[in-house]
Amino acid sequence: MNAETMMMIGGISAFVLTVYWVRSRGLRERYAIAWLLVAVLLLLCGLFPHVIMRLADATRLSYPSVVLFLSLAAIYFYSFFVSVSLSRQYRRNVRLMQETAILKQRVQALRGEVDRLTGRAPDAELD
Repeated sequence: MNAETMMMIGGISAFVLTVYWVRSRGLRERYAIAWLLVAVLLLLCGLFPHVIMRLADATRLSYPSVVLFLSLAAIYFYSFFVSVSLSRQYRRNVRLMQETAILKQRVQALRGEVDRLTGRAPDAELD
């Protein structure tokens, strides 16, 4: 089996696997788009290996070196995309926790005010 056949099989497998996980709600659509792009690139590299060969000739590198470089570049860009997404999600979580704490404090203050106005004993603290 040569590298082109492996890339075609990898591309088709990655495409099918990505669609399966999106349909089963195990993978968000946001990440699925990037994975589908990787699958399409693998498939295209397997279908049109002469493009990689021309790129190798133009850069004066060997075929395996160009394939390795392209693979590492794809891994880097996808990892960077995921890191940016996780960073945004972390900031959103922090903001939500802060807003929740503020709302909890306001509810406790309002309960205390209601208890004071009605003359009831204060209720247990909110969890």
